[in-house]
Amino acid sequence: MLTQENLILNRIEPDGNGGTQFLYKVNQYGVSAVNRPQEDISLIHWEVDVIKYHDTKAVKFDVCHTTELADKPLKFHSDQALNEFLEKAFRYFKELGILESMLPEKKGLKKGP
Repeated sequence: MLTQENLILNRIEPDGNGGTQFLYKVNQYGVSAVNRPQEDISLIHWEVDVIKYHDTKAVKFDVCHTTELADKPLKFHSDQALNEFLEKAFRYFKELGILESMLPEKKGLKKGP
C-alpha cells in the first residue's frame, strides 16, 4: 500500500487505458505515480514522474524533469521501493520550496528610459 502522506488525489488513470493514479503534492512540486494494467498481473509496475503544479485550485500540473530527483520517468516494482522514494522526494520538495521562497519574485522586464 502506498503512503497517504501528502496524497491529494487517488483516481482512475485519466488517459483512458485503465490503471490507478496517485497524485502527491508538497509546495508546488509533487509526484504522479501510475500503475497501469500489465500482461503479467502479478507484477507491480509503478511509473513515476516528478511534476510541478500550476498556481490554480484545480489539479493542473506539468511533468518536470529539471529537478535533481529525476530527469526522466522512473519505474518501481514494489510499493515499498516507491514509498522509500516518496519519503525522500517529500523532504526534497520541502527544501526546494524554502529555497524558491528566498528568491526574488519574477517581475516583468522594465524598459529603459
